[in-house]
Amino acid sequence: MYINFYYFQQVILKEGNVLYNIWRDLPIPIYMQFYLFDVKNPEEVMQGKKPYVEQKGPYTYSEKRVKYDIVHNDNGTVSYKQNRTFHFIPEMSVGKETDEFTTPNPVYWSLISALEWQPAELNRIITFLIKFIGEDVFTKRSMSGIIWGQNDTALTLAMQLAPSWFYTNFIGYFMNKNATNDGVYTIFSGQKGTTGDIGFIDKYNGSKYLDFWTSPWANMVNGSDGTIGPPYVSKSRVPYAFASDICRSVSGKYTEDVEFKGVNLWRYGAEMSYLENATLNPNNAGFCTPPGQCLDTGIINISSCQIVDFFHIPVSMSLPHFYLGSDRYINAVYNMKPNKEEHETVLDMEPHTGWIFSAAKRLQVNLHMKPVPGIE
Repeated sequence: MYINFYYFQQVILKEGNVLYNIWRDLPIPIYMQFYLFDVKNPEEVMQGKKPYVEQKGPYTYSEKRVKYDIVHNDNGTVSYKQNRTFHFIPEMSVGKETDEFTTPNPVYWSLISALEWQPAELNRIITFLIKFIGEDVFTKRSMSGIIWGQNDTALTLAMQLAPSWFYTNFIGYFMNKNATNDGVYTIFSGQKGTTGDIGFIDKYNGSKYLDFWTSPWANMVNGSDGTIGPPYVSKSRVPYAFASDICRSVSGKYTEDVEFKGVNLWRYGAEMSYLENATLNPNNAGFCTPPGQCLDTGIINISSCQIVDFFHIPVSMSLPHFYLGSDRYINAVYNMKPNKEEHETVLDMEPHTGWIFSAAKRLQVNLHMKPVPGIE
C-alpha cells in the first residue's frame, strides 16, 4: 500500500488539522433506534410457559455527540468527555413515546435478585415492599418510561422506609444517559511517537483497567472508542473497541470490502470469540459474575455495572434476537428471528485515514429472571 505522509499529518488529533473539528463535534447524523418487545402472554409465563413477544419499532432518536473538557497532555494523549444528547424524531418512528408495552418489571427483579446478597434486615424491607405495593413479575410501561426512566411507586415508598439504602425513585434502562457523558477518555493523539496508536484508549476514568469483572484480562480497556483508529492498517489486524454500554472491550475482524458514497471501505464484524461461553473461550470466564456463574454463548451478565440505589439491575446483554447466541436462548422465547442483515454489529472504516464512515452497533437488553428461594 502506498503511504502518503500528508495523511499522517492530518489524522493527528491536533488543533488546526482537517479532521480535528470533525472529531470534536461530529457533524454527521447519528441515530439511536429502539425496538421493544411486548409480552403477549404474561399470565401463561407465570404458569411456566414460554413468553410470546411481538417486536415494535423503530422509535428513533437523533444523537448529538460533542466532546468537551479537552486537555492535550504532555505524553501525547488527549483527555476528554463526550456529551450525548437525544431528541425524539416522530417521522422516523412507528409510534409515540407514550406507546405502552408489557415487559418484565425491572424494579421487581432488582429487588428480588438483591434478596440473595443483602443483609437480613434489608431483606425484610424488600419482602415487605414486594407484598405491600403489589410489585409483580411484569409491568406495563410507556416506551419512554422503559428506556429513559420514570418514577416508581415501590421506590418512592422505599425511600421513606430506608433512606440510607434508597436515594432515587426513578428507574429506566437508559436513565441518566441523555445529556450526559459516559466518563473521561484519555486516548493517544499521534502527536508523539507513531500514528499506529491514534485513537487507542490509554485510560478510561483515569485507569487502564475496569473493576467490574473477575480477571485482569476481562478488566482490560483495549482499543479505541469505535469512532477513530490509526491510518494504514492491514486487513489482518484485529481491531478492539471499548463499549461503555456493555462495560467491556470487544474485538472485530475484517469481513469484506464495501462502498459508501463512492468511497471504498473495509467492513469489520463481531469476532465470535468474544461471544463464546467460558468453555469454548476460557478467557471469558472473567466475565462470569458472580465468579463461576457463567452464561452460555451469546449473552453477558452486566449487572455488576448497572446499579441503582446500591442495587444491581439484573441486566444481560446480547445481540438482537440472540443472534449468534446459544439455541437455548433463541428457543426459550417465541418469535425470536435472528438474522445477520438486521442484527449484526458492523463498522466500516476508510483504511487510509482510519476514520469510521459508517457503523451500526446493535445490542439487546435482557432482564435476567430466575427463581429466588422464599419468593413465590
